[in-house]
Amino acid sequence: MDLRVLAELKEYLTVKQHTPGRLKVKVSLAIRNHPKFPELQNAAKGGSSAIKKTNLNIFTQTLTVDYDSTMLPFEALQELLSSDDPDRIALLATELMASVSV
Repeated sequence: MDLRVLAELKEYLTVKQHTPGRLKVKVSLAIRNHPKFPELQNAAKGGSSAIKKTNLNIFTQTLTVDYDSTMLPFEALQELLSSDDPDRIALLATELMASVSV
């Protein structure tokens, strides 16, 4: 999963639960109209090796991401998901992607 896609789609995502290694997000149905939505749907097919598994269920409007918290620090991912500064979000996503092997 490319974290830059998560950053771009952040306005459609609400964190419901985040513990080190597991992220559960509520997904707005409006996301289906965004041009990056297919990338989110195909997230499990590639991207970072830090991401172990993803599950997007549009019917329950949830996205679950299991990740390696030794490769993808919980605090950095939490900041990415909670920041309101678009520039900071973009920078964090790029830095996180660069720090993990692809």
